[in-house]
Amino acid sequence: MRLNLGRFVVFATLAFAVCFYGIPLLWLFIAGTRSEASLLTDPPFALGTWEAFSRTWTNLTTYNNFQILTWAGNSLIYSVGGVLLSLIASIPGGYALAQSEFPGRKLILTLTLIAMITPSTAVVLPIFLELNLLGLSNTYAGLILASGFFPFGVYLTYVYFSTSLPKGVMDSARVDGANRFQLFTRIALPLARPIIALVAFFSFLAIWSNYFLAFVLLSDDKLYNLPVGLTALVSGSGALSNLPSNDVPIKKPEVVLAAILVVLPVLLIFMAAQRFVRSGMLSGAEKG
Repeated sequence: MRLNLGRFVVFATLAFAVCFYGIPLLWLFIAGTRSEASLLTDPPFALGTWEAFSRTWTNLTTYNNFQILTWAGNSLIYSVGGVLLSLIASIPGGYALAQSEFPGRKLILTLTLIAMITPSTAVVLPIFLELNLLGLSNTYAGLILASGFFPFGVYLTYVYFSTSLPKGVMDSARVDGANRFQLFTRIALPLARPIIALVAFFSFLAIWSNYFLAFVLLSDDKLYNLPVGLTALVSGSGALSNLPSNDVPIKKPEVVLAAILVVLPVLLIFMAAQRFVRSGMLSGAEKG
């Protein structure tokens, strides 16, 4: 059988990606079941014990009056609120840009693209100054409001509605007397489930793993999200340094388990919504 060079390159690239990203994830989940002594002495992929995992979980979750559970709840609040806000802004905004002609439309599209390629760290200071002026810094509402700024979602929605809405259906609805609001709510929105799932997934991923914005806006440790809280906990405990041991029960196994807590929700949501995410990513591939 003749070797197909293109197919070989594709499969070789996929195999490299699986090894490069999959092996560290596999080690992460296995390491969460091991003790500190096992992490230092046993082979990398040696399985731990239920007792070691249970002890590590107890140390991590009960530390400082279950503080990590508070951070996890905060992350959930920020993520759900930010995703809802980004969907409320992105879906109608992208639809209006795709289906309407109005003065300033091209300027808004240009500004959206500029906002997309601008590093997020570059706008953190202006966002902080604005929220501080409004009295919203160090609050749930402030971080949710800042997290809802998602120009990438507006652009994705614009591309979807520009290429994937059937023109015949829209024209028929106009002939039947549907106004613009009815076209959006009764035709465009029901057909937009793939792009809604895609925007929601990318928005959740950005908000759940956001460290710098939360670090700048939040000063109360009771309001921290998981990335900021776990960073403060790990750096304060000295778990990853060579400092002398202290009474804080946060060691290397607890750090590994904390990393799993940050990664696992993203993996679960992707697996649950992968059909919609995949169809959303392919939605603009064909004009229809």
